[in-house]
Amino acid sequence: MSAAGKCLCRGIEYTVAQPLPDLDVCHCKNCQRQSGAAFVPFVAIPMSALQLSGSPKVFLDGDTESGKTVARYFCGDCGSPLYVVVERAPQTAYIAVGTLDDTHDLIPQCHGWTASRQDWVRIVDGAPQYEFEPHSEQIGRAHV
Repeated sequence: MSAAGKCLCRGIEYTVAQPLPDLDVCHCKNCQRQSGAAFVPFVAIPMSALQLSGSPKVFLDGDTESGKTVARYFCGDCGSPLYVVVERAPQTAYIAVGTLDDTHDLIPQCHGWTASRQDWVRIVDGAPQYEFEPHSEQIGRAHV
């Protein structure tokens, strides 16, 4: 089973050659600024499972709450955020869930950086919440 997604203008499309894991929701201020939204849900997959058509641009975000550089890949034409790669897990792509074609089976497994959560956001899904970086002890599951 695989998944597929694309940017808003369809200039960049991708497939994921494996089943998708549950999603992580990031509430850090940088993800809020980059997406224009209150939070960003991501699914973490090995870079080797991500197949892209098109050439995303990258912004190296070095001013993060974790102090780690985040490579933020996006469409240079429409601006859609596609995925991020974090310094501690360079072989993992964190795909922005909003770009996936089908998300009906995805459920949150955790919320990270809730210290930066917008005050009006209420988390009611029952997933664990972390004030800062969840899974910090697990390489490959690091948040931005």
